[in-house]
Amino acid sequence: MNGSPVGSVSAVVVTWNSAADIEPCLRALTASADEIPGSLDVAVVDNDSADETVALIRRDFPHVRTVEAHRNLGFGAAANIGIAAAEGDAVLLVNPDAHLVPGALGAMLTHLEAEPDLGCVAPMHVGDGRSPASPARRLPTLAAAVTDGTIIERFLPDLPALRRYYMRDTADDDPEWLTGACLCFRREALVEAGGFDVGYEMYVEEVDLLRELGIRGWRCGVTRDATVRHIGGASADQDPIARERRFFDSRYRYVTKTWGWPAAALLRLFVASTGVVRLLEQAVRMLRPSVRDDARRELRQIAAVTLWQWTGWRR
Repeated sequence: MNGSPVGSVSAVVVTWNSAADIEPCLRALTASADEIPGSLDVAVVDNDSADETVALIRRDFPHVRTVEAHRNLGFGAAANIGIAAAEGDAVLLVNPDAHLVPGALGAMLTHLEAEPDLGCVAPMHVGDGRSPASPARRLPTLAAAVTDGTIIERFLPDLPALRRYYMRDTADDDPEWLTGACLCFRREALVEAGGFDVGYEMYVEEVDLLRELGIRGWRCGVTRDATVRHIGGASADQDPIARERRFFDSRYRYVTKTWGWPAAALLRLFVASTGVVRLLEQAVRMLRPSVRDDARRELRQIAAVTLWQWTGWRR
């Protein structure tokens, strides 16, 4: 691939009840305008927030274009609205609970400019006082899809499939996808790939999209001299039951697209079965008075998700 020069940027932020987080995100984006040779335009696509997200943006950031969806479309579908209107050479997707450290946007554009076959780059992640973490990942094998996020990972976190998936045994200079808190795309690559698959409501959509970019010959990479501060889970944590359902629903969709519906059906049966084990675990925890309330709350959540795993088949 041989990408065009990168100068201007269109930033897209998808919000849902993000009033507590959006201000530092947009202030950091606005301050980044001086780091790029061309123009910067910022758009927020709001997924029908019930809080003051939209009012806050319109009051404090009148230069930001705000698009209001009249229902929660999910991340990918909402992001596609912003992407469709983007005119910049690069499209920057930033979560509302993430904000760029000064110099990050300029460094990512320099990285894209230096390597014309790069379709997407991401900065290093920092949060909660931790050391910078790389967003680099390998595409999941079927073994990784079965273990990541399931009870197997909790008991066997060092399995070879997981080590490969998280790139624990290698440098991050040749990733196959990047975790999606902050992604800077070359717009022509993003348009060529067709944007996000709207069948993913939340989670895995960036895996699917970057896999598609790779099929079309575009690489992705980590810009190590760029950093984003990311809180993580600010929107998803508002509803833990829905969060877990969306996580696995997206996982089943990816497995279906990659290995076929029989593999996805077997994975779902496995996860549903392990839900019974998790229920028994919480029932035992409830015998301890010091954690009884937490165990009771988690028992209700696991019960709701396990029931959905057994009965809520959509594909």
